[in-house]
Amino acid sequence: MALAILVVFLLLAFALPYMLYKPHPLQASATGTPRSGPTPLTVSFVGNASGGTGPVSFHWDFGDGTSSSEESPSHTYRFPGTYNATLAVSDLRGGLVSPAIQINSTTTRFDFRDNLTTANPDRFLRGIVRSAFIVEGRGNVSTYCSVHVNNFSVYQGDCTSFSYMYKVKRSADTETRFDVNISVRRNATDSNVSMTLTGELSSTYQTTFGVHSVTVGVALDGRLDAAGPVGVASHVAYQFNLTAGSSITYTVEVDGGLLVNISANATITHKIEQRATTIIQGDCRSASAFTWVQQSDVPSLKGKVNVTLTYIASNPGSVAHVSLELSGSIQVVASRTQ
Repeated sequence: MALAILVVFLLLAFALPYMLYKPHPLQASATGTPRSGPTPLTVSFVGNASGGTGPVSFHWDFGDGTSSSEESPSHTYRFPGTYNATLAVSDLRGGLVSPAIQINSTTTRFDFRDNLTTANPDRFLRGIVRSAFIVEGRGNVSTYCSVHVNNFSVYQGDCTSFSYMYKVKRSADTETRFDVNISVRRNATDSNVSMTLTGELSSTYQTTFGVHSVTVGVALDGRLDAAGPVGVASHVAYQFNLTAGSSITYTVEVDGGLLVNISANATITHKIEQRATTIIQGDCRSASAFTWVQQSDVPSLKGKVNVTLTYIASNPGSVAHVSLELSGSIQVVASRTQ
């Protein structure tokens, strides 16, 4: 009897503290520094957790489609915009999410304006841009515009209503530099023309525009928006081989927005046409990607777009492996190979 009492006493002595123990609730805090700055913006995040039961896991959502399981990661925002970063922590009993940290990744807008006359029919802008950028043009009458990036033609057309935007992100490397050349030319009559470049343009840019101004801290979202203004998105992806000298064309019905993303393991040429007018053409270099976005809610810019990819190679037996993505308010209606 005495032995049984002793056993019960010992069991209670060891088990009672665990029965009475109530762990401190799981708590978490998160900070990010800096919380605003020019694109590309690198933010150092710090996560802290206390209390809880068992091991604690961390999950950061940076608000731009990327995440991390590190406790205190750093992250680079490569496009301007406002982002809400959150930290979620969890233990054996559950989890919680810390209040959002708002990050403002800003950029700079450069506005250029001038009058094109018979005596002075041309204007140009040239500069080095880092990371993403957007080019927009306007003219009160028909005016010719040309945009080249790294010596490749990316836009040729009319500035009368240059209402769609060119957005490019050719590399995830934030140190990538793009040599941007923009030129405008008078057509039949004198015109008032304006050109806006939004991005991190080098302070040593050159221009013959008579009037130019700079706005710092522009809260413009420079991320690629596949849905376009109407907010309806569809997406198709193709992977195929092109033999030397061959080409393939996809015809797309566009209703407000089109994203074209091309990558290849060899140098291929691309051409994007709308209403029998070539609006973009150039090379996709080896092991690189070309991204182009047209966005417009102007009815005259809606309709059919042809995307043609061609492989020109000196070796007749060579083959290029190509990936093509088409996204936006679109419907692919035809394709043909030549």
